[in-house]
Amino acid sequence: MLLIGCLGLLSFVISFSTNWSNKTTISSVGSSGVKPFVEELSKKYLEEHKDLDITVDAGGSGFGIEQVAKGYTDIGNASKDPYNTIVNQRKDDLGVLWENNQIKTYTVAWEGICLIYVPPKSIDESINLDTILDINENNIAKLYQAFSGITEGDYANAKPKLSDFITDQSLKDKFNVNITPYVRTGGSMTSGTADAFYTDSRLNFNDSQLSDKTKKAFEEGSYGNGWKIYQTDEANSRAWDMFEKSNTPGSVVYLSSGFVQENKDLIEKKGYGIFSYNGMPFFQDNESNLNEGYNWCRPLNLMCSIEEKNEVDFILWLLNLDASEWKNIGGAALSEKQKESMGNLTIDFDIKLKQQGNTWFGAKYGN
Repeated sequence: MLLIGCLGLLSFVISFSTNWSNKTTISSVGSSGVKPFVEELSKKYLEEHKDLDITVDAGGSGFGIEQVAKGYTDIGNASKDPYNTIVNQRKDDLGVLWENNQIKTYTVAWEGICLIYVPPKSIDESINLDTILDINENNIAKLYQAFSGITEGDYANAKPKLSDFITDQSLKDKFNVNITPYVRTGGSMTSGTADAFYTDSRLNFNDSQLSDKTKKAFEEGSYGNGWKIYQTDEANSRAWDMFEKSNTPGSVVYLSSGFVQENKDLIEKKGYGIFSYNGMPFFQDNESNLNEGYNWCRPLNLMCSIEEKNEVDFILWLLNLDASEWKNIGGAALSEKQKESMGNLTIDFDIKLKQQGNTWFGAKYGN
C-alpha cells in the first residue's frame, strides 16, 4: 500500500512538473496604471490558452519602456508615448535596441485623468461636489501653475485656491481655500499619469502663459517651492494613500479614471469631490465614454517585438475585445478609426514609422 501510494504521488509530481514545464510564460512590466487592466483581462485570455502563463509587474512607464527595449521583459507597459523616453536615454542606446528588436507600440485602450479634491469643511451636503469646480481652457494654465509650485505670473504674490476654479460665484467665498497639490516625483519622464496630466488635456489653451521653468517642472519633476507641494511615487495607489492620510481641505491629486472608478465608494464615503472637465462631470456610476466628451485621457500602451508571436497574439486579442470589457474595468476601447490608424500591426514598428514621417506611436486619439 505504501509503495502504491508513493508511486501515485510520484506520478502526480511528474505529471505536474511536465504540465508546468510545457507552459510558456509571458512577462509584462511597466506602468502601474496599465497593470490592473492587463492583470484582469489576462485571466480571461488564459482560460482559452492554458499553455500560457502571464506575469504582470509595475515599476513605472519609463521602466517598462527600458525593460522591453533591453529584452528583460516580453511586454513593456506604458501609459504614455514611449518616443521621448527612447530619444532622451541615448546613453543606453534605447533607440538602437528598439529598432534592432523591432519593438512596436500598440495602444489597446484609453483611460481618463481625474482630479480629486478635499472640499472645505462644513460644506452644505446639497452642493454637488462633482460640478462645483471645473477645469477648462480658460483656467487650466492656472492649474498647471498651481501644480508647478513656481511663484510667477498670476501667482507671483498669491497662492492658488479652489475658488479659482469655481462654477457658482455665489459659493466663491466658501471655496476660498489654498490648493495643496500632490504631484509625481520625476514628473512626466517617469510617470504616465503625470505625463497625461500635463500633455493630454486636449483643451485649446495658450501654453505661452506657462514659462519654460513651469514646463520644465512637469517634464523633469523640478517643482518649485512657492507653496507646499507633496511629491508621491509613480503609482496611483501610492499617491492616493498619501493624499487620503493627509485629508487636508484644499488638497488636490490627479489619478487615473480606472483607479477612481475602482475606489468610487471610498471617494464618496470620504466626502471628496471630482473636478469636472470642460463642463462635463466624471460619471462615477458609468465610466464616461472617453470618445464622447470627457477627453482628458491617456493611452494604455503595450510594447513588444513583432517577432514574438505569443505576445502579439495576446495584444491583438485585447484590441478585439468588446468595448464593454474595457468599460467594466474603467477603460475605453478604441474606435474602429483609431484601430485603422495603427496600420499593419504585424509589419510596422515604431522607429521605422517615425522615420517614415509619422509623429505618433500606436493609435491617434479622437474620431
